[in-house]
Formats: sequence, structure tokens, C-alpha cells
Amino acid sequence: MSTSTTEHVTLLAPDISCGHCVSTVQEALGKQEGVKLAMANAETKFVDVDFDPTVTTVEQISSTMAQAGYPVKA
Repeated sequence: MSTSTTEHVTLLAPDISCGHCVSTVQEALGKQEGVKLAMANAETKFVDVDFDPTVTTVEQISSTMAQAGYPVKA
């Protein structure tokens, strides 16, 4: 029986401003191995991500967002 670990991170992406932005970010993160759930919000500019830390990292998630055109602000 395998156990899966899930961590949560909330990232600020100031360039998210519309529904298309939300879809783009969620689709990009949804394709990333280890990401279990990604929910972006155009009003707050935050992206909530549940991920498996044994498969991916916050840095890799941030990189995926930047490649999609929505860099994370520290």
C-alpha cells in the first residue's frame, strides 16, 4: 500500500487578471507531474496548489507558472 503526501502552497501571481488567465494557469499546472489541484483566482491574484513534494517542488511550480506567462511574486 503506497502513501501519498500532499502539501499546500499559496502563490501570488499579480498578472492574473481574467478568466482566460485563470484557465491558462490551471491548465499549465494541471499538466505538471505531482500537482494534484491548482485553483487560481483573478480577483485576489492568488493560486492555491496542492502537490506531492516527493514529485515536484514549489520552485518547479513557480517555473511552470512563469513559462505560462504568469510569474510568481515573492
